[in-house]
Amino acid sequence: MLEASVHAVRAPNGGAFHPKVWVARFIDDAGAPTLRVAVLSRNLTFDRSWDLALATEAEPTRRNVAASRGLAELVRRLPELAGADISVAVAQSVLAVADELAKTAFPAPENFDSPVWFEALGLADGATRPWKPRSDGSRLLAIAPFANRTALDTLVKLSNGERTLVSRPESLDCLPDDALAAWDTVLVLSELVADESNDGTSQRPSGLHAKAISIEHGWDVTWFVGSANLTAAAFTGRNVEMMASMTAKKSTEGIEKFKEGFATLCAPYRRSPAPIDDAAAAIQEQLEAVRASLLDSALGMACVEGTEGWDLQITGSPTVSPTVTAHAWPVSVSEDLAQPLTDAARWHLPVARLTAFLAIRLEANDAKVDALRFTMKVTVDGMPDGRMAHVLRTLIDSPERFLQFLRALLGGLDAMIDNVVEGSDASGSATWGAGLDGETLLEDLVRVAARDPARLEPVRRLIRDLRSTDEGRKIVPDDLYALWAVVDEALGIEGTP
Repeated sequence: MLEASVHAVRAPNGGAFHPKVWVARFIDDAGAPTLRVAVLSRNLTFDRSWDLALATEAEPTRRNVAASRGLAELVRRLPELAGADISVAVAQSVLAVADELAKTAFPAPENFDSPVWFEALGLADGATRPWKPRSDGSRLLAIAPFANRTALDTLVKLSNGERTLVSRPESLDCLPDDALAAWDTVLVLSELVADESNDGTSQRPSGLHAKAISIEHGWDVTWFVGSANLTAAAFTGRNVEMMASMTAKKSTEGIEKFKEGFATLCAPYRRSPAPIDDAAAAIQEQLEAVRASLLDSALGMACVEGTEGWDLQITGSPTVSPTVTAHAWPVSVSEDLAQPLTDAARWHLPVARLTAFLAIRLEANDAKVDALRFTMKVTVDGMPDGRMAHVLRTLIDSPERFLQFLRALLGGLDAMIDNVVEGSDASGSATWGAGLDGETLLEDLVRVAARDPARLEPVRRLIRDLRSTDEGRKIVPDDLYALWAVVDEALGIEGTP
């Protein structure tokens, strides 16, 4: 169900598309928009690393705001970077949001000067000079899980005072001996903080993934937070990154405040005596090169109807290095069903497990190098019509599940969670009687019908589909249908099943 929402984009200069930005657009009862933006160091994962996030929201104005130009440009370039994968309607919607972002001044947190400034890196074609956050710094703090000499040397030239670096020990171990000579303090997370508990029950963060640069200049301090590591790929524009900056008085929000807080969880860095395995690094680069080649290839899948199901087959004549082994599998099945990545790879699947997402595992003949796993969204020829309706019928196979689905659409995720937690029977499903008699289903329907009737259209299509069969009429019984018909009649909609 995410296929229509997930779009692969490529960085213009061949690096990683690395920003972590959320943009949400809200409309009030009068139709006025509010934009909420989050700039993060965290990916869309369940990882519990130490991360940073900046969230801010405001209403668009009539004039362009210089501080938001970089954010608007990133969003505006997305349809272009996605290419043919994105529809005209989605592209127009994204561009409309970009236009509103350009006219919005986003407030900074308390004690910082507003607005927040946004800077997109890596959108210009071709190599660029290293990014310089500021050129007038004195005291400097830099935090990132990954660092290399190019970025560290760039930062050193921007400050003439005390310099503090926080990174991961394995990243620092890969630096030349003299790369850290100009840094007065080099820290890593203490072992107690960095490691997860052995029983897996701890909910505290583990591992460093935050990315931030703090530069004191005069009486002020400027903080830069976002996605950029302290690497050449980030600083020279090979990667696409997003950084947000805010300025405040260093007496209240300066580097000393950091030392009183997060730095207390850190320990001085001590170089590991273990030598760097150049051979393993070369093999890892080879796996990355094969992945890049597959992402640029014409790899796809074809869907052919078979007996009691469908055959999903690899297309595109994929080729990989002879020293690398590649296996693939649709993400709707387990990795146990992986097959060698060739045109002969074929999976016999029910319609509900047909997918455009293909998982790939690359392995080298070296036990020291972990397998590289990634997922591609590929073109699939021959997908059956009505696949989404079939999937919904498979998932919503009882009145109880239909009630949960309906509550989620009407009241949002919070309502669905409340229903599962508070109104569940022993099997984890809410009872149908409680849905009609003891809850506010009619009230929810009327509220949504009055404020945002378009949200009812997915429900209307599903009810029409389900009520067309005897089995479906058991899932959407007559008492709920009668309630739905009253709402549709009030909206002036004809043709309710």
